[in-house]
Amino acid sequence: MLGIPRPVFCCVALVFSLGLRIQAQPASRSNGGPDAQQLANRLGQMHRAWGPVLSTPNAALTLHETARSGQTVSYRLYASGLPLNGHFSLVSWPVTQRGPGVVLTGVTLDASGLAICTGARGDCGSLDKPNDPIDLKVQPTAGEPFRVALISSTDPKLRAFVKIVPNPNQVVDKGCSLQSVLLLPGAAEVLVEGSGFAANTDLSIELNSLGERHKQKVKADAEGVYSTVLLPFAPGRTSGDTEVSMKSAACNPVLTFHWGN
Repeated sequence: MLGIPRPVFCCVALVFSLGLRIQAQPASRSNGGPDAQQLANRLGQMHRAWGPVLSTPNAALTLHETARSGQTVSYRLYASGLPLNGHFSLVSWPVTQRGPGVVLTGVTLDASGLAICTGARGDCGSLDKPNDPIDLKVQPTAGEPFRVALISSTDPKLRAFVKIVPNPNQVVDKGCSLQSVLLLPGAAEVLVEGSGFAANTDLSIELNSLGERHKQKVKADAEGVYSTVLLPFAPGRTSGDTEVSMKSAACNPVLTFHWGN
């Protein structure tokens, strides 16, 4: 089994051929102005796009959890809709990096779509371990996403992206779900996602971060989903908790997440 340890995910930024440069500039913790929020929203858009939006039509990746031990979660990667005889680069985008990077080249797929290293010349791995499955090992905090992709080494238009939150910070109330997803370390930027609401229903979002309160009226989309990016840091504070509620006529999930040290 070929393991890919967490420290490997730290390489060069990519520019994809569709013209989307995924290299976010994190907002300053002390600056909550329009520029900071604009950068945060852009980072949220890039996170949302990491999946079917960036993938080749009819191509998909699936992360299959294989083990949990302490803080470590292990996955294997399966692809569909990509050529089994192709060679791919494995790409990752951890929250600790400003953009995605290549972590392994020469990846191939077996008959089931499992990402492997054959060990043959030009492929990843070694000859003494032929067709070795690639084990992806991460140690995520609560709400931290795990984002990976396979991109063809010969035709970048052939690609598939997938993201997952191994340890979700999520609450459910009367069928409505609310979760927080880290976009930067220390929850300096957080994507809050609500789902399960009635289509196009009115929502009231309330935030309380160390006594600093905000309230906003919004609408769920046609699928009953609403998401927004928060900059939770309070002036003069380096850590704390933020409470978020997303209320509709039918439900009111309330979520708390920690930010800072």
